Amino acid sequence: MVKLVKFISIITIFANLFGCKAPKPDILDGPGMVYVDGDYRTEYANPLPFDEYEGYPFWAVVYLSEEKNTQYYIDKLFSGLSEESKKKIKQYDFGGNKMYLIIPRYADETEISKIGDAENSLQFYDGTPFVLKCGADVKICIYTHGGHEFTPQTDENGKLICTEDVWDITEYKQ
Repeated sequence: MVKLVKFISIITIFANLFGCKAPKPDILDGPGMVYVDGDYRTEYANPLPFDEYEGYPFWAVVYLSEEKNTQYYIDKLFSGLSEESKKKIKQYDFGGNKMYLIIPRYADETEISKIGDAENSLQFYDGTPFVLKCGADVKICIYTHGGHEFTPQTDENGKLICTEDVWDITEYKQ
């Protein structure tokens, strides 16, 4: 038995000398098995502490009670990003009277469509946040980890209705 342990030790030493090392374990942040290092997140999602929020949401969402709040939230949340990056944030109008700033956690395919009208949908693949003006007839889908979707809505008190996939950052303080 002692000889076997010495033999394995010698082989391990030689293997390490020639670059054969066991891979470092990856740190995982939840059920989706996504790496904490943020390599899979967008530059817009990395400033937010998604790992600290319970539930591993796919979107951080701000309910914009007034249109003039849009630039305030963009400047507040993305203060460390360039003006060019901030200008990439687009606004989409799907009718309705409520506005939301939606920040995808990952740069995967995102689709916005009216419920029951999938033919007139928008798809994008870069994970850039967007401002969405809509009613309760729009759904947002992300095609990662089996697919997730939500419909932005507020309750009778004007608070964002959240699910495990949605993190309300309307009152988030950095």
